[in-house]
Amino acid sequence: MAAEHTDGTRSDPLRYLSAITTAFGLVVAGFLVANLIVVPLVPVLSAFDLSIRSTPGYVGSTLLQNVGFAAVVFAYIRYADVAGLFDVRWPSLSHPRRLLRDLGWVLVGFVLLVAASQAVSILLQGIGLAPGTNRIVSAVRADPTLALYLIALSFLATGPGEEILFRGGVQGILRRVFSPVPAVLLSSALFGIAHATATIAASGLAGAGGYVVSTFLLGLILGGLYEYTDNLLVPALIHGAYNAVTFAQLYALEALSFHPYF
Repeated sequence: MAAEHTDGTRSDPLRYLSAITTAFGLVVAGFLVANLIVVPLVPVLSAFDLSIRSTPGYVGSTLLQNVGFAAVVFAYIRYADVAGLFDVRWPSLSHPRRLLRDLGWVLVGFVLLVAASQAVSILLQGIGLAPGTNRIVSAVRADPTLALYLIALSFLATGPGEEILFRGGVQGILRRVFSPVPAVLLSSALFGIAHATATIAASGLAGAGGYVVSTFLLGLILGGLYEYTDNLLVPALIHGAYNAVTFAQLYALEALSFHPYF
C-alpha cells in the first residue's frame, strides 16, 4: 500500500494512539459531513411534497452521503499533506495481465463476501443472535422500485464512497503506523461499528449487534484484499457488486414475488 508504516514507528505508543484517534476522527467527520450535506435536500423534496424517506429522498441522500465520505478523505489528504494515502490503479488494456488479475480478485472477493455473509447469518441464528436488517431494506420493501436505483448507486456511490472512507482513509492512516493485520482489524472494527446506526431503528440493539459482527467480518475481506492488491478499485467493485446483488434479490422477492426454494 502507499501508506505503509516505517520500522522507526513500531515502538512509539503515541504514534499508535495518534493513528487510531485520527482514523476514528475521520469516520466521525465523514458521517457528520454526510448528514449535513443532506440537509439542503429536505426543502427541495418538500417543495414536491416528498419526504427524505421517500424513494427520491433515499436516492438523493445515498448519493450525497457517499460524496460526503469521499470529500472528507480528500480534504484530509489536502490539508494534512498526506499524499499517497491510498492506491488506485485504473484499468488499462496496455497491462492486460494486471487487469485480468484485478478482475479475478474482484470475482474471488465477491464470492468470499457472499459465502461469509451466509455463514455469519447461519452462525448468528444458531447462537440466537439476529443478524439485523438495514433500515434501507424496509424502505425497499415499501417501494421495490427503490432497489433498482440502489443497484446503480451501489457501483456509483456506496461502493466507492465507503471504500474511500474506510479502506482508503481509515486503513491508509492506520497503515502508516501499524503492520497489515492490526490495520485491517481496526479499520474493519470501525467499519462494523459505523453501520450500527443503520440497523438499530429496524432491528433494535440485538439486531444491530449481529449486523456489526457481520459487517466487521465483511470488512476483513475487503480490507485484506485491498492490502493484497494495492488497488482501492478492487474492494470498491466487490462492495458495489455485493450490495447490488442484495438489492436485486430484494427486488425479485418484493416486486416479482420470486421465492427461491433454497
